[in-house]
Amino acid sequence: MLRPGSARRWLAAAGRWSCRLLVLLLLVPGPGGASEITFELPDNAKQCFYEDITQGTKCTLEFQVITGGHYDVDCRLEDPDGNVLYKEMKKQYDSFTFTASKNGTYKFCFSNEFSTFTHKTVYFDFQVGEDPPLFPSENRVSALTQMESACVSIHEALKSVIDYQTHFRLREAQGRSRAEDLNTRVAYCHSMDTSQRHHESDSKKSEEISLRDAAEHRYVTEMPPEKQEKAEGGVKMPEEEAEEEVFLKFVILHAEDDTDEALRVQSLLENDFGIKPGIIFAEMPCGRQHLQNLDDAVNGSAWTILLLTENFLRDTWCKFQFYTSLMNSVNRQHKYNSVIPMRPLNNPLPRERTPFALRTINALEEDSRGFPTQVERIFQESVYKIQQAIWKETRNMVQRQLIA
Repeated sequence: MLRPGSARRWLAAAGRWSCRLLVLLLLVPGPGGASEITFELPDNAKQCFYEDITQGTKCTLEFQVITGGHYDVDCRLEDPDGNVLYKEMKKQYDSFTFTASKNGTYKFCFSNEFSTFTHKTVYFDFQVGEDPPLFPSENRVSALTQMESACVSIHEALKSVIDYQTHFRLREAQGRSRAEDLNTRVAYCHSMDTSQRHHESDSKKSEEISLRDAAEHRYVTEMPPEKQEKAEGGVKMPEEEAEEEVFLKFVILHAEDDTDEALRVQSLLENDFGIKPGIIFAEMPCGRQHLQNLDDAVNGSAWTILLLTENFLRDTWCKFQFYTSLMNSVNRQHKYNSVIPMRPLNNPLPRERTPFALRTINALEEDSRGFPTQVERIFQESVYKIQQAIWKETRNMVQRQLIA
């Protein structure tokens, strides 16, 4: 039997031959023989492989197209008399098991003749017979020793591991090929779109300049003489002031079924402790995407309160909110210690079921005696002022960049 390494090198060279060349490869049989080969199949080409098999031997042919076109290929398997045992057209992958009915040379071919310009990369694994026993005396009448039995189990497990690794490598190669092809297409479309936008932008700019000059000339001409002097002197007209956004003290992230409980906690913090303004996630502006609302809620408030109830772990959206809030508190220096887990009075989440990442943070326990002290220690006005100043500076910087 050809060694896997030498077979790969041989076929790598064969793949560079003429696209119409019929490659003939004789795989010498052996007990428990197996051949795994990856080769290139050019467009409008056909490659065949041959194997001498003894009657009664169980064989398995498995193949998969890794790269090229629609990842499909024709496959055909014949016995020594030319009878077709297996035939599939334009298959991406498949597996076929058969038992040799007679002695002789079996032939299996992969065809890409239906493709006129796309090359394919094909992997196949052809297994002939059973693997030889791990120990020469494994089939003896007496039982295996404990050490021999353990070795056999490890050997079988390692074969499964190798098989899984092979399939994962094939999937990785196929995924990478698709990603690179998609990247090429996106880059091409982006370059074409960018060029078109530049052309349209230049045209619009020239039109806008002409229209603006005409409008300014008309505006100055129609103004009274005393106002014309001010306009020509560069005096700007007053602009409408934009409505100023409010930096919240806290936002409560909660499960959909806990809206009423979130409203109760909001009222408790605002009215009993004077921590205002605050908001719950259900009251965020409608008509916008949830992700935009979540980003605005977390970045537009000093503290993020996670309402830990029984519904918290059932809601996938809550889990996403919780991980996003933690990542935000790590990536933004002024948001350190801004995530506050809270167990409310109604339907609280038990500590043992709390995600590990939240167990490391001191949670607000509404049913504890020290709850008022915890609230005063966490929600400090000095911390709020610092975060508010940073938030305003960041927002002003973004606005200046947009204007520029």
